[in-house]
Amino acid sequence: MRLWQWGFVVLALSCGDGLVPSPFGARAGEPDAGAPEAERATEDAGAGPAQIALEPNQVLGWPCVDDAQCDDGLDCTFGACDLELGLCRLTPDDGRCADAVFCNGVERCDARLGCRPGPPTSCSDSTPCTIDHCDEATQACVRVERDVDGDGDVDGNCRPGADCNDLDPLVASTGVELCANQVDDDCDGGVDEADCRLPEFDTCADALSISGPGSYQISPAGAALDYGSACATAGAGLRELVIVIEVAEAPTRDIEIVVRSPVGHLALARAATCGAAASEPECQRGAALATGESVSRLRLFSPAAGSEVIYLYTDASAPIQLEVSDEPASVAAQNRTCDGPSPLVAGESIEVDLALSGTPLPSLCSTDRGDLFYQFSLDEAADVQVFAESLDDLGDPRLALLESTCRGLEGELRCAQRASAALRVRALPAGTYVLAVSASGPTRARLSLDVQPPTTPPVTDQCNSAPALGINQTQVLGFLEHDDDIAAGCGVGFLDTARRLELTSVSDVLVVARFSSGDVGAVALARPECRSDDTLGCTQTTSGLARVSARSLAAGEYRVVTESLFGLPATLTTAVRPARAPSLVPASDGCDGALTIGAEGGFYQGNTANAVHDFSASCDFATPVGAPDQLLRLVLDVPRRVLLDMRGSDFDTLLDLRRGPACPGEEVERGCSVLSGGDRSFVDLDLPAGDYFIQIDGFAGASGNWFLNVFVMEP
Repeated sequence: MRLWQWGFVVLALSCGDGLVPSPFGARAGEPDAGAPEAERATEDAGAGPAQIALEPNQVLGWPCVDDAQCDDGLDCTFGACDLELGLCRLTPDDGRCADAVFCNGVERCDARLGCRPGPPTSCSDSTPCTIDHCDEATQACVRVERDVDGDGDVDGNCRPGADCNDLDPLVASTGVELCANQVDDDCDGGVDEADCRLPEFDTCADALSISGPGSYQISPAGAALDYGSACATAGAGLRELVIVIEVAEAPTRDIEIVVRSPVGHLALARAATCGAAASEPECQRGAALATGESVSRLRLFSPAAGSEVIYLYTDASAPIQLEVSDEPASVAAQNRTCDGPSPLVAGESIEVDLALSGTPLPSLCSTDRGDLFYQFSLDEAADVQVFAESLDDLGDPRLALLESTCRGLEGELRCAQRASAALRVRALPAGTYVLAVSASGPTRARLSLDVQPPTTPPVTDQCNSAPALGINQTQVLGFLEHDDDIAAGCGVGFLDTARRLELTSVSDVLVVARFSSGDVGAVALARPECRSDDTLGCTQTTSGLARVSARSLAAGEYRVVTESLFGLPATLTTAVRPARAPSLVPASDGCDGALTIGAEGGFYQGNTANAVHDFSASCDFATPVGAPDQLLRLVLDVPRRVLLDMRGSDFDTLLDLRRGPACPGEEVERGCSVLSGGDRSFVDLDLPAGDYFIQIDGFAGASGNWFLNVFVMEP
């Protein structure tokens, strides 16, 4: 920052009329010969000392003759030379301080100190019956009904008829009445009624005995944790059931045990003798499936004749579905470590059992289960494709291709994870490679390797050959023959495509990607080299819409990287306008004095907390209806495509576009937008010429600091 002996001139936020005396007059009360003509004329007329109009938070700096002299060294201020005053105007831009973290709140720009942290996002609703927290994954506040004992039944003080003792996980309105304990176990107001039950299969003395394949529904009600857990997390309500499988003399077969529950966590473990602690190597933690169901699977490899003791762990009282089946004899995988991989032969398909305990190899595609390791070699460069497909929908396979040294993340070349995981590397050099295979759950999968002569990727699949994109235009993107080979971005295991963005001057940029229904997509803005640390901004979405923006981006070359999990078509719009200072909206609370947006758009920021609720909106379907709102005005002399983006606002926003000329006008079709979490409201419409009003509002009564990024383009 430049330091000048006369310092800065700052306008106080809470008082005054927005005018401060100029510190550069010849003498107080006398016109300065170098002052602008209009200013001197005002003083000659007896209006008093020269006045300088400043927006809130603006700072006046040093003398200047052009914008290039107004760089104060702070990344978040917009410096421009006021040619009438001959002084730099420094405007703080909160939007340029935003980081990638939602729950730490909205960062602020101090015109003298730079970016400063804002207050963390508050999710408290002041209701003792909900447990509130900010969830970074969904970028939204999560409110869960109070359930202190974690038994899946809400506190009865908050919901009448629910859990009558929220400190005891064995008592719940969803449970069953147990006999002879003088406790109202099922919260129906009675104790030890005639239909009460005794705990079943709780100890070795009353274990569930199984002598053949079958399906069973068992209840953990009243059970306790008697013999200790090997891999089940000991927490509130954890209990175990005892299962004894009687194995006949012959024939030799594997026995598979699968348990499922709609709630809670499950685990299965094998014990050497009943009553002893379970064996850690033969303990299978459960997994939560995409359906919300919890599942665990344990396989006994050719067990000897006799009794096999199995402990079933759960932390919920809900019934559990147990299935026991005979399977063809097999052997446990021996390739559980990186220094003992099994060979993987190109063109051959093998079945792998991924019900694995242990710690997984670190990978960008994260999992919490152990790996199987495979090895293959190439005599010459080749295109390599690896596939892993789940055979039972009990988890998504994870593939991680590694250098032969198995250095984890440092040696990882590529990874992929989904129900049908696939990864491809073009022109992989000759050498030996290792493949780590894991899963998100205890699934069985089919694994295969395909090796083909090396090919050249499409020019759009590499950042160094990326073609130029059309500025202020929309183009259709395809992912055919594309791979996951661009490090920049945030879609791990996604197919990606790159376009070149060239800026001839300092610019504001908004990138909008729309993805096919059912796809998971991401869009990123990056430096030309497209290394992982070259990512300037990235957004991933499951909703079909992703945006990323940059303010006052320097002239030069950049890359826009678009990623698709399933390789379905997408569209990309890159809007660009000359960089400009943000406009603060301190009032604009209604039709009178509604701030007018410039013809080329701009960046606006305000706060609705001190506004009042004036207008309704068709997409405001929450309770309570209505929130404090502000109003902006947009005048289009000719038809234009208008993009309105509220990303970065620190509350759940509602944006409503209306057409005048009378205020507040009539709602424009598809002009009302509600988006919660980090997405915030967004409108993208082709509009005819006319007067429009933009209603800045909140969803479900929300209010606070907001940003509105407006781009006006050719339709």
